[in-house]
Amino acid sequence: MITKTTRMAGWALAALLAFGILTLWVRERWAVALFQGGVLLLTLIWLWINVWLKSPLRWDKVLIPLAVPPIVGAVQLAAGWTVLPWFTVESTLEWTVVFSAVFLLVQALPDAGFQRALRTALLGFATLIAVVAVLQVLTSQGKAFWLFETGYDSDVLGPFVYRNKYAQFVELVFPLALWRAMVDRRRAPLYLTAGAVMAAGVVAGASRSGASFLLAEIALVLLAGWLRKAITGRGALLVAGQAGVLVVAWGFLAGWDFFWQRLTGLDPAQDFRWPIMRSTLEMIRQRPWTGFGLGTWPTVYPQFATFDIGVVVNQAHCDWLQWAAEGGVLFPAAVLAAFGCLLGRLIRSVWGIGFLVVGVHAVLDYPFHQLPAFHTLLWCTALLAASGVQGPKAEQP
Repeated sequence: MITKTTRMAGWALAALLAFGILTLWVRERWAVALFQGGVLLLTLIWLWINVWLKSPLRWDKVLIPLAVPPIVGAVQLAAGWTVLPWFTVESTLEWTVVFSAVFLLVQALPDAGFQRALRTALLGFATLIAVVAVLQVLTSQGKAFWLFETGYDSDVLGPFVYRNKYAQFVELVFPLALWRAMVDRRRAPLYLTAGAVMAAGVVAGASRSGASFLLAEIALVLLAGWLRKAITGRGALLVAGQAGVLVVAWGFLAGWDFFWQRLTGLDPAQDFRWPIMRSTLEMIRQRPWTGFGLGTWPTVYPQFATFDIGVVVNQAHCDWLQWAAEGGVLFPAAVLAAFGCLLGRLIRSVWGIGFLVVGVHAVLDYPFHQLPAFHTLLWCTALLAASGVQGPKAEQP
């Protein structure tokens, strides 16, 4: 059993994550500072109370590889390996917050009731964001929540000012809606509608990669549910059909026109990601072991760029290569080890497949970069999916 203090700390962390997501559109530093400062302060207060109460600490093996990134950043700063110390300080702080948040959840998640409530809160929060996103992208002219200027005149989905980031948020949570529809047939229409609304936002934002990964998720989650004997083959086909009809219907409400224009206008040979990735490989070859310093890729990249697209290239569009360029080749190995620590439990939970899909999406985009609160949410959701899975059984809602 966890203590009341630990349960309160878990809910306080959830509130901080919700605040962090709802303020993703804010360009000023204050929103990130409040989120990160809140997580670190909450962790320190919990540790102080825990020491005072002489309560034992809980541990999860994923904490070991997640401790590596902030240590790498500290070593780069101490050894003078980073070319831009301030940016490395910021990135090291970001990874420290990730570690602290996951550490706090490790303490709180043994409570099965807290787990179930937190999953329900996550699904409800994501559904509300999706409803706002669909309405907002059609009517707000780029304003967040119809009130706040974002610097964009379109394609702002709730707090997300980048269509692929919203799509990755949906990739993370959509499998939870589908999984609950599989195991709770009485409420299946409710959960499938929630998932369809999330998918409609991906259509409205016209994220091609997001739509592709979302379709793959439906197949993977249904297959995993069938293999875990949580649903029959006939039931899986029925859920797939229902989900397909709802996604198409809500997609029409959101508007397929813009999505279809972007899809038919796709030319993989002209995609700027490939030359950016080639330049990033050159960066890795120059400093394979020490890297240029965490957080320094956007500033160092222009030295290796082979073309100019007329705008600032802010990320490598491949998290795994960017991690290697910034932290050395062993850095992505540590992140991969964190994935490995959770892999079996994520698959057994079924809906944890969403985090794995985001990890694959990170080969072509940057879900783990640029937005510290979203980065933290990714790892916390992964732990939530992985927790409570006992033996070979799939997690129940």
